[in-house]
Amino acid sequence: MDEIAGRLNLTYTVQSEPPDGQWAELVNGSWTGMAGQLVRMEKDTVINTFALLYDRLSVMDFSVTFSTDSYSAVLRLPPPPPRWLAVFYPFSGASWAALGGTLLLLAVFSHLLLIKHNSPVYNHKLDVFSTAIWVGRVLVKQSVPLVPSAPGIRPFLMSWWLMALVLATSYVTNIIAYITVPDQPRKIRTLEELASSRHPLQMSDYGSFIPGYMATSNDPVYQRLANKLSFLSEYDEIMVEVIHNQAAIIEGTAYMDFVIRDWPVKDLYYVEEKLYPYYMSWAFQKGTSWIFVFNRYLRQMTESGLVERWRKEVVARLDKSKKSSQNSSSQHRLKPLTLVDLQTSFYILGLGMLAGLLMILIEIFTNVQHNDQ
Repeated sequence: MDEIAGRLNLTYTVQSEPPDGQWAELVNGSWTGMAGQLVRMEKDTVINTFALLYDRLSVMDFSVTFSTDSYSAVLRLPPPPPRWLAVFYPFSGASWAALGGTLLLLAVFSHLLLIKHNSPVYNHKLDVFSTAIWVGRVLVKQSVPLVPSAPGIRPFLMSWWLMALVLATSYVTNIIAYITVPDQPRKIRTLEELASSRHPLQMSDYGSFIPGYMATSNDPVYQRLANKLSFLSEYDEIMVEVIHNQAAIIEGTAYMDFVIRDWPVKDLYYVEEKLYPYYMSWAFQKGTSWIFVFNRYLRQMTESGLVERWRKEVVARLDKSKKSSQNSSSQHRLKPLTLVDLQTSFYILGLGMLAGLLMILIEIFTNVQHNDQ
């Protein structure tokens, strides 16, 4: 506006906030905030980030669009899973269940195949438990010193050992990758996921069109989001809800950066899918005849990149004054591996020693029973 005023040699005054503190919402047939002042001819133009909407076109005129924006949801990253559970992370729960079921079926099948020919896998009485241990030992890369002589057992073992080699190698490589590469928490990426999640939605009550549009939308996802939405008057109250109660804040995407940049936490992320993308324009009183003069300059400044450059300069000044860029970079620096990252290896070592001790005790017990008999 300063640039246009200098070109046209005009003076203007700016009102920083409407008397009612609202933006531009249609309530019971009356416009609030900046739109209300424009409709009542109390102001000549709105130079804020004003969305070009269908229901506003009937009561005011708009300039050419100079930018685009949308509404976004921002929430806190979920806490990372406990590192000591990394032993189970290389495979999903379904994979572990399938592996356990496969081992059980293989043990029963091998037992039925071997007991028919009285061909034990160890030097004692043939039983299902011993067969299960014998079948599963290849998963921990323990060789088989003796193959039973039952017919058909060798082709069966060849197929199983090949499968076990793939499983064991996959487990080792996956757990190495998990230990050395930080685990990425699962993020909400779509509005459908946000609507189905347990996260409440919070928004500042300043008269935005978003709540009404979501509540009257034919899209069931927007309706579910509207049912979860609640309003707070201050952004500090919303910050507390987001940080401590796992709420999500909904705000204009461009303005969201200014809202959250001073928050004490940095582990925040945007939901990828946006709400109601829209064009931004200046608004004028209905029937204004000199809009074309502003349109010429707005179009030139937009196409030349001045609008985007000025926006970046504002952000850069804020970053410099708040030193947020330095704080942000220090929060996201790469960190060396610590004992916390490597504790899974010690857990596996401990489990292996416990399993070995258990096997020794079982062998001693069975050997004593065999000698007594």
